[in-house]
Amino acid sequence: MKIKIPYLFVFVLSLSACDLLIKQEPNNIIAVVNEHRLYEEDIIDIIPNNISTEDSIIFVKSFIDDWALDKILMDNALYNLPLKEQDRYQKMVDKYKSELFKKAYLDALLQKEISNDIDSTSIAEYYEAHKSTFRVNEHLLKIRYLYASNELKEFKKIKKSFQRFQLEDIYYLEDNELKFDKIELNDSVWVKSIDVFKKLNKLNEYQQKALITKKRYYQFSDSIGTHFILVKDILKPNDIAPLSYIKPTVEQIIINKKKLKIQADLKNKILKDAINDRSYEVFK
Repeated sequence: MKIKIPYLFVFVLSLSACDLLIKQEPNNIIAVVNEHRLYEEDIIDIIPNNISTEDSIIFVKSFIDDWALDKILMDNALYNLPLKEQDRYQKMVDKYKSELFKKAYLDALLQKEISNDIDSTSIAEYYEAHKSTFRVNEHLLKIRYLYASNELKEFKKIKKSFQRFQLEDIYYLEDNELKFDKIELNDSVWVKSIDVFKKLNKLNEYQQKALITKKRYYQFSDSIGTHFILVKDILKPNDIAPLSYIKPTVEQIIINKKKLKIQADLKNKILKDAINDRSYEVFK
């Protein structure tokens, strides 16, 4: 397709950024592209502070070139694109603008109507009603572990405390945690096995597989230290996800459903109000 290029006129009044800020030209025009004008006030506030005169010249010249190219491309597009195609694009722009404004308005109304605080009873009830749909897609573990140097004098006491794990043992291990290379004593929460393996990066593939296979106590030693590991519970891929693990997901689902319900109610109210005040009429 042969492209026609309209007459383009770009006029830069000054090459110096400092001159641009000081020299007063008629209407403070800096550059012209066809019917477009770039004024001093369009650029004065965007020049970075604390840069040299040379850098400011480069910055301003680059900004003007970008501005000019933008206008040239747009003018060329309007001149060369068929009117039918321009009309199609304009309808797309108008539709996008309309959707953007409507969404912003409805979101503002929703913020006044909805609370993101969901009570635990609602969460539990929704989870129980839809439990079968919540599945894990990877191995989850309830696990505690620590890695201790084989040279520690308290090695036997550390092992005993880890295995027995009574309150006094927990206090002892927490008080000495700086002596351990790795330590995690909270075995009441579900964690991803992949995250555990990243932390226990000295475990080999066989040892990793053992941890996601059977609930038990494990002890793996190397030339430097020993892993003490207790796998308290295991969930495998496609097992039902426990509420404690997916509670944030359930909460967000409930919030989204509430939003959809309130949004539908708001739309109906807006329509009824328009009918009542006769700003909306249907002529049969």
